Amino acid sequence: MKKIDIHCHVLPGLDDGAHNIEESMQMLKMAKKQNICAVVATPHYSNHFRNDKPEVIRELCRTLEQKARKEVDPHFRIFSGQENLASEDILELLDKRKVLTLAGSSYVLMEFLPSTPYSNIFRTVQSLLLNQYQPILAHVERYDVLREKGRIEELIEIGATIQMNYRPIGGRWYDETTRWCRKMLKEGNVHLLGTDMHNTKARSPETADAEAWMEKHLDPSYVQEISYRNPLKIIKHEKI
Repeated sequence: MKKIDIHCHVLPGLDDGAHNIEESMQMLKMAKKQNICAVVATPHYSNHFRNDKPEVIRELCRTLEQKARKEVDPHFRIFSGQENLASEDILELLDKRKVLTLAGSSYVLMEFLPSTPYSNIFRTVQSLLLNQYQPILAHVERYDVLREKGRIEELIEIGATIQMNYRPIGGRWYDETTRWCRKMLKEGNVHLLGTDMHNTKARSPETADAEAWMEKHLDPSYVQEISYRNPLKIIKHEKI
């Protein structure tokens, strides 16, 4: 099944993802083997990686796309974006265009510290929505506070978009995170899937195990929606 990856760290030298353009290309070749036809590159904006020069990100995307079209697939696309750590000044950074939304849309990929209280996550989502941004909660499986009954549903109700990584979906049945991810998918509480790839080893763009489980347990139309159609809507600046 054709896929678009809206969460990956493929741009070289900007964060804890690809170290150089050679590694970037290896990652994209691996992604292509998983039927990924386009990516939104999302380098971190955080205390450790203050990527606040969008023109650098856009230029790297253009350079990498040109190379990918020669070495990976002539139609491969790379769009610019960022994974932004929630902070008090995130709205100011967005308004001043110091950090990027996904593919120039209103969708913002947001990351939170694992220790962030639920009330803070809720307020951040609410604040972004009030300012005409569409928050996407990155790798939602990482936040224990969101596993309490009704919290994911409450965030969706006020307008949050939920992104889950592929890898834990394909885990072992006895893994607590895997079970939770599968439950959320069965309940339709996920809008987007992403590889969150950082390298070619421990954090490579592996989707096969997740796809095998989803093929057995989920409606094929829903799987296509969260892996391709919804990402495409973001790229086209349409509402999910």
